[in-house]
Amino acid sequence: MVVSCDDGLVLTGVHHEKLLDGEPLDVPGVEDELAGCRTVAHLGLAVSASRELAFDLRTAIRLYERVPLGDDDVALTLDDPVLLAWLLHRGGAVEVLAP
Repeated sequence: MVVSCDDGLVLTGVHHEKLLDGEPLDVPGVEDELAGCRTVAHLGLAVSASRELAFDLRTAIRLYERVPLGDDDVALTLDDPVLLAWLLHRGGAVEVLAP
């Protein structure tokens, strides 16, 4: 999945792997933002994210690891549906550019 947000990109799955391998993503308009992407790993999954998003995601993961879950909380994982919900919850524009 490739997701565009107000403050950058998040790449998961095959798109994350292609970025790491230096392969073209075939997603128009994202090339300029790829150079600043950082890898974020948690619970056996890894994603690539723009610098600001990577910082926010790592902060959220650290908080998740330290604060017990309440009854209405959802475990923070890097699975596509949970990650997309986290991005939407942060606010701002969120657009899935490629599934």
